[in-house]
Amino acid sequence: MQQKGRRKTKSHPCPPYVGRQSGAKKSVLKSLPVAAAVALALGTVCPGIPALAEETVTLDSITVKGESITAVSQPVTINVIDADTISELKLLRPGKVLEEVPGVEVHNYSMGGVANEITIRGFNNGAHGGDAAIVIDGIPLNEGESHADGYADMNVIIPLEIERVEVYKGPSSPLFGNFARGGTIAFHTKKTGEYNTFQTTSGSYDTYDLQSAFGHALNDTVRINTALQFFTTKGYQDHSSWQRGNFSTRLAWQTTPKLDTAVSVRLHRSEWDAPGYIPESQFNNREAARHQAVNAEDDGGNKTFTTQRLDLGYNLSSSSRLLAWSYATQQDFTRFAKFGYSPGGQTERFYDRMVYGVGTSYNYEGELGARKLGGVAGIEYYHEDTDWERYNTSNRVRTAQTESRNFIINTFSIFGQADYALHRLFEPWLGFRYDSFSGDYDNHDPGAVPFKRGMNDYAQFSPKIGFHSRVRAGLDFRASYTQGFVLPKGPDKYNSATGNKASTIKQYEAGLTLEPAHMFSGDLAVFRIDTTDETKEYPAGSGIYVSLGETRREGLELSAVLRPWPGFEFFGDLTVIDTEIIKNADSALLGKKVRGVPDYITNLGLRYRAESGVNARLKWRHVDSYYINDANTSSYSGYDVADLSLGYEAKTSKGSRWRLGMDIDNLFDEHYSQAVWNGYGTNNYALSPPRTFWLRLGLDI
Repeated sequence: MQQKGRRKTKSHPCPPYVGRQSGAKKSVLKSLPVAAAVALALGTVCPGIPALAEETVTLDSITVKGESITAVSQPVTINVIDADTISELKLLRPGKVLEEVPGVEVHNYSMGGVANEITIRGFNNGAHGGDAAIVIDGIPLNEGESHADGYADMNVIIPLEIERVEVYKGPSSPLFGNFARGGTIAFHTKKTGEYNTFQTTSGSYDTYDLQSAFGHALNDTVRINTALQFFTTKGYQDHSSWQRGNFSTRLAWQTTPKLDTAVSVRLHRSEWDAPGYIPESQFNNREAARHQAVNAEDDGGNKTFTTQRLDLGYNLSSSSRLLAWSYATQQDFTRFAKFGYSPGGQTERFYDRMVYGVGTSYNYEGELGARKLGGVAGIEYYHEDTDWERYNTSNRVRTAQTESRNFIINTFSIFGQADYALHRLFEPWLGFRYDSFSGDYDNHDPGAVPFKRGMNDYAQFSPKIGFHSRVRAGLDFRASYTQGFVLPKGPDKYNSATGNKASTIKQYEAGLTLEPAHMFSGDLAVFRIDTTDETKEYPAGSGIYVSLGETRREGLELSAVLRPWPGFEFFGDLTVIDTEIIKNADSALLGKKVRGVPDYITNLGLRYRAESGVNARLKWRHVDSYYINDANTSSYSGYDVADLSLGYEAKTSKGSRWRLGMDIDNLFDEHYSQAVWNGYGTNNYALSPPRTFWLRLGLDI
C-alpha cells in the first residue's frame, strides 16, 4: 500500500496509503538573482525533475513552484494519500487523514485548535513538537520557537482543497531539513481541473461543517483555485466548543509561453474552549469522564494565521526548468491551559510570529547515454521572528507576567538530488542537504536582568544515498541510507554550554514493492533509525550539558490490498516498532523504550463501490500498548476502534454529481483516549469521542 519510488506516473486505485511517489519541496533564498545563478551552477552537477513534456507549458501544467520535483525515483518510503481516497473520508480536520498512513498514530488532545501530536517511525512528538516537518504547498507550518519547537497546526488547511498528501518516512528527502526527523508531511492543494464542489456535514453534539472548492480557467492563460470552510461544534465534553474558518485562493497566469506566475493567499481564524485533562480515577468512570476535572478553569484559545506566496517558473528548455518563489506568514496564537488538579495554576501562552522565505531551484529531466537522468539543485533562506509572552492567569484573567522573550532564527540551506536509470537492476539515487542556522535570543523576563544571546553556530550536512532494483515486472527492491539532525530545544540553542553540534539521525531502510497483478498489491519496509550525540542537561538544573545519548528505533511496515471481485477491496497494514535508549547520562534510562510509541499499529478494512453508486467502507484500527513515562513504570493499554461509512452517489440529468453519506465513528462505542501521559501523581487522559453519527451531502457542479 506504499509505493516506494517505482518508475511509474500513475498509481493503482489502491486504498488510502497506496499511490505514486511525488516529491514536494519549497526553497528559500535572500537574493533571487544571486540564488538563481547559484542554483544554475549547482544544476549542472545535480539536475532536477520537472513534469514537462514540451517547451510551451499550457495553463493546466502550472505547478506550485519549488514543488515540481517528482519523487518516483527515490528509493525511500513515501506514502501517498490521493484525492480519490480523501473524498471517501469524513474529514473535519486534515490531520485525521494521517491515520490512513501505516505506522502513524494521532494523539488527539481533544482541545480544539491545539495541534495534535503524531507518532511516526518511533518519534513521538510530531506536529505538537518537532519530530515531523509539515508543509502546505511549500510553506512550512513548523514553528521554530513558540508553543514547542516544531509545533505545526494543520487546522489551517481545508480538507476539500487537498489534492494529495505525501508522507516521507524518516529523514529521507533532501528537500526537507529541520524537523524532518520521523518524517515529512507535504500537503498539496488542487491546482488544475474544472470543478465546483460543495460538501456539508452535520453530526453529533451540534457539529456542523461546510466546505467548498472551486477551480476554473478564466481564459486561455489565467486560472483560479479557491476553497472555503466553516466549522462549529459544542463538543462531547463539558467546555469543548470550537469554531474555525478557513479561506485559500491561488491565481495562476501563463505570462509568456515560457514563464508562468502564481500568487496564493491563505487565511485562518479559530476560537475554542478546552475541557483539559482528567485524572485516571475520573477517566475510568464513563459518565464522569464527560465532565471537566475538579478545579478546572476556563481553558481554550484563539489563533489568526495568514500566508502569502509568489511563484515563478521559467522553461529554459524542453528538459530544464528554473523555479523561484517567496512567501510570508503572520500569526497570533493564544492558549490558556491548566495542568494538575489543585486550585489555580492556569497560564496564558501568547506568540506573535512573522516568517518570510525566498528561494530558487534548477530542475532537469533528460537523458545521459540514452538513459534517464533527473534531479534538482536549489538554495533557500528562511527567517522567523517570534515574540513570546507567558502569564499566570485565573480563568483567562492575567494575574502576573512571567516571561517576555524574542527569538529570531535564520536558516540557510542548499539541497540537491539526482537519479540515474543506469540499469533496471541498479538505478542509483544520490542527494544531500546542507543547513546552517543563526539567530538571536532577547530575554526581558519580569524580575530578571535582561540579556541577549546569539544562537550557537549550527551547521549540518546530511547525505542521502540509495538505489532501486526492478527485479522483474511488478517486483521492485529498494535500499537507502539517509541522515537528518536534531537541534537543541528552545533557549538551549542560544546557550554556549550546549556546544554547536546537532544530534545526528541515521536511517537505514530496505523494502520490497509487489504488484503482480491488479488483484493484489503490497509493500514491506524494514528500517533502523539511530539518533546519536543527544545533548542533555545533567544533572537537571546544573547548567552542565553532556553529549552522551543515543536512541535506536527499528521496525517494519507491511501493507497490502486485495481486490478479489469488481468493486471490492480488502486493505490492511501492520507496523511493528521497537525503541531503545542505548546511551544516556542517566543510567536508569538505559534499555528503556521511548514513551508514547505503541509496540504495533494495525488497520484492517473493506471498501466496496458498486456501479450503481452504492459504496461502503468499514475500518478497524488497533493501537497497542505504550509507555507514558520515561522510566517505563506507567503504560497505557491501547485501544481498538471501528468506523463505518455508507453512501450513495449519482448524476443528475444535467451532469452534476451528488453524494449522500452516513458515518458512524467508533461503531462499538469504545471508551478510550488517544493522548495519555503521566504526571501530578496520576495518569492523565484526554477523552476521545464516543460513538458519533454523521450525515454528509456533497455536490459537484
